[in-house]
Amino acid sequence: MKLAKLFKSAAVTGGALLVAKGLDNRLETTHYTIASDKIPAEFDGFRIVQISDLHASAVPGLIAEVKNESPDIIVLTGDLVHDRGSFEPGTTLARKLALVSDVYFVTGNHDLKRADYVKFQEALDKTSTVTLHNESVTIEKNGKEITLSGIEDPFSETGTNVTESILNSVNEIKKTDNYHIALFHRANHMDLLCNKGFDLIISGHMHGGQVRLPNGRGVCSPRSSWGSGSPMLFPKYFAGHYTKDGTDMIVSRGIGNPMIIPRLFNRPELTVIILKSENK
Repeated sequence: MKLAKLFKSAAVTGGALLVAKGLDNRLETTHYTIASDKIPAEFDGFRIVQISDLHASAVPGLIAEVKNESPDIIVLTGDLVHDRGSFEPGTTLARKLALVSDVYFVTGNHDLKRADYVKFQEALDKTSTVTLHNESVTIEKNGKEITLSGIEDPFSETGTNVTESILNSVNEIKKTDNYHIALFHRANHMDLLCNKGFDLIISGHMHGGQVRLPNGRGVCSPRSSWGSGSPMLFPKYFAGHYTKDGTDMIVSRGIGNPMIIPRLFNRPELTVIILKSENK
C-alpha cells in the first residue's frame, strides 16, 4: 500500500510539474544569426529585434528585455492589436519602443480586420513607427546600405484571392541589389516569396503552432490560414529558421494569445536576428 501511495504521489507531482511547464508564459528571447556575403561588413553584428502577434496583450518586462538586446532596429510583424477591444495597448507599446530604436511595422490580418483600422493606423503613425505598405526604406551605416521592405497583409472582407493579393503586393516593391529584408505577417506563405528578390523574410502569424510537442514541433495552425492551403494540424512553417531556394525566413512564435486554446509548451517569444557579414 505504501508503494502504491508513493507511485500515486509521484504521478500527481509529475503531472503538476508538466502542466506548470506547459503553461509557462514567461517571455523567452531567441537569437538567430543570419550570414550572407551580400551583407556589408559595416552591418556585421546588426541587431534586429522582432515582436510579432502581440494582440494588444500586456507583457511584463517586454520593454526592459528589448532594451537589453540593444537593437539597431525593431520590427513589428503584424497583429500588434486584436480585431476587437482597445488598440491603445499596442500603440502605447509602439510609442515606448520608439524611444529605444527605430520601429517598423507591417499589418497583420487582425490589425486590418478592425472596424476602426484607420483610427488605429493614425494613432500608430503618431508614435514615430514607420508602417511599410508595400514599400521599402534604405538603412544606411557608414556609407553602406541594406533594404527593408514591408508586404501588406492580404486580409480582405471582399474575398479577394490571397495568393493574388500577395503577389500583387510583392510586384509593387522595387527590386534592389542590396541585401533585402522583407517583413510579412503570414509565414504560411513562405513558398510564394522565395525567388522574389528577398534575402531574408521576417514573419509571424503561426503562433508557434499554438500547442507544441516536447520536441518543439508546432501542432495547430491559426484558423485564418486554413483557406490558403495550410493544414489545420502540423503546419509546414510554424517557428524558427527556415531556408528555401536561397531565401532565409525567421518565424516568431509571437507573444499574445487570441485563441481559446492556451499556448502549451509555447512560451511567448521575443526574437533577435543578428546579421553576419561574410565579407569581413
